[in-house]
Amino acid sequence: MNKFILLSLFFTTSFSFSQEYAVDKIPEKLVDNSYAVVRKNYESIQLTKVDELKYTEDVVITVLNKAGDNYVGARTNYNPNVKIDIFEASLIDSNGKEIKKFKSKDFNDQSYITGGQLYTDERIKYLNFTPISYPYTLHYKIVSTMKNTLFIPRWIPISAPNLAIEKSIYQFENKTNSTIRLKENNFEHFPIVKSGDINDLKYELDNIAAFTEEDQMISPRDFFPSIVLASNQINIDGKKGTFDNWNDYGKWYYENLIQGKLDFTPAQKVYFQDLVKNAKTDREKVQILYKHLQNKVRYISVQLGIGGLSPFPASYVESKSYGDCKALSNYMISMLDAVGIKAYHTILYAGNQPIDIDDKMMYQQGNHMIVYVPLNGENIWLEATNQTAPFNYLGDFAGNRKVFIVENKGGKIIPAQQFNTEDNQLLVNGKASLNLDGTLNFEFTETSKGLLYESFAGFSQLSEKDLDVRLKNRFSNFPGISFKTKKFTNNWENAIFTSDFNLSIPNYAKIQGNNIIINMIPINREETSVKKSKDRVFDFKIGTGYIDEVSYILSLPSGYTMPTSFEPINVKSIFGEYTLIITPKDKTNFEIKRRYKQFSGKFSKDKFNDYVNFRRQIAGYDNSKLLLEKL
Repeated sequence: MNKFILLSLFFTTSFSFSQEYAVDKIPEKLVDNSYAVVRKNYESIQLTKVDELKYTEDVVITVLNKAGDNYVGARTNYNPNVKIDIFEASLIDSNGKEIKKFKSKDFNDQSYITGGQLYTDERIKYLNFTPISYPYTLHYKIVSTMKNTLFIPRWIPISAPNLAIEKSIYQFENKTNSTIRLKENNFEHFPIVKSGDINDLKYELDNIAAFTEEDQMISPRDFFPSIVLASNQINIDGKKGTFDNWNDYGKWYYENLIQGKLDFTPAQKVYFQDLVKNAKTDREKVQILYKHLQNKVRYISVQLGIGGLSPFPASYVESKSYGDCKALSNYMISMLDAVGIKAYHTILYAGNQPIDIDDKMMYQQGNHMIVYVPLNGENIWLEATNQTAPFNYLGDFAGNRKVFIVENKGGKIIPAQQFNTEDNQLLVNGKASLNLDGTLNFEFTETSKGLLYESFAGFSQLSEKDLDVRLKNRFSNFPGISFKTKKFTNNWENAIFTSDFNLSIPNYAKIQGNNIIINMIPINREETSVKKSKDRVFDFKIGTGYIDEVSYILSLPSGYTMPTSFEPINVKSIFGEYTLIITPKDKTNFEIKRRYKQFSGKFSKDKFNDYVNFRRQIAGYDNSKLLLEKL
């Protein structure tokens, strides 16, 4: 009888557990707009020693359709400082029943070589699973032991669009005498339950519907919740440190990861001194050595040891002529040191969407290194990994964000090179003539500066064949366009790119009886595909402010004239400004000048439809047409 009761209890418990992850148990609101639903995401971090951290991920995820396959994170990286203790997974059917437990042969294990890498000690292990039907549910558990404790895994419960969260739990336990720092971000909009103290924390978030990406929405980092933890005592590849602020971290970083890496021999230093002996200014010396760097080395990532944080010595790059961002930056700094110019290793988040180094709390941040040279009141910034980048130009990849400067006396966070609206310019100036058959002959100079420089500078590096394709793509709305001449000038010292074109556009104007209809703006017209939103959820941003000018003299064919008057168009908005002016020079020559200034910034979601209207208005004016009348 007792045996029967025990068996009944066992089967009842097993049945209840299996039902827990049945697909029909998912709340309806979590299915809407979802590709997948996280049924459970349990993360546990135990800081057991200054040089040991235990990290557990226990995840159950239901994938509703093929688009949700990308959300299955059954993978983990490891290296000499990260050991995988447990990696197991099982497949659960739509009724919540486990139907397969994966075996070791179902897991792939390979070197984690990414684009641009030569070699690395990083490896990746992942579940090699191809679903045959939907929905399906995967349960996987990964337990790792980490020796490096500078980085504590963070809690980011809402990590992707179209991914709903049924339950997310994060636990942290500090078993050392270290002092823990904590930063909570964006908790105010979410029903997060927090318990415990700084050494024994628990967070839980339940039943969060999937979000859908919106046009130009603000970064998820600025809206969704996350927590960051850091310890004042850390270990990196056997190097221990104690710090709790950016200044002390910078000093520790220099003394432990950089010191001794500026290791040119006296003879090598003399070589660099000879390279700049004819330079008239320190700025010119920096230019000469930066050009030497670009001509000598190439970027190849080599990720070995010290958590990928410490650069290879300058002597390594000198002998190999390659290196990653840290090695090449260190090489550039070493050359400058050889000629008596002080420069700094600079850590940042690189990428086309600017992310600041967070100065509110010291914790491990950044994914890239560049060079900062404060010189006679001017800040010079050098991207060491790019062989064609202009001098003192960070562009979209590294500009407009806060960065961390490392020096032997400490560290600090400062703004990197800034590109304001007035700095980003696309300027067209030229003259055009219209034939009776509607052909437009247009000769003009186009100048790009600031963040707009990099959109055009690549033209000068293309083969004639590739250039022809690129130009025809750019002017794709003009079938039959032909280029009589084209010339490009790249001002490397000042990051200004100039294009000189002489081209012909057949059928540019439309012939209607005795009249001709012509678009006033022949190139760089503002266009928009942004649509209005009835129930906007997120605030939005305009990432780049810029100025776009088109100014040219238009000569009409003999026997035609423009309307006797054309009222100037002026538009002013919180999103930008626009002017379009036509000025007669004589009976057949007219100056057309259009200027559009777009502002950057973040805006409230209730302003989004106003922004759509503004963009449509500008696009409409840029597509304005004139009726030329025959005399």
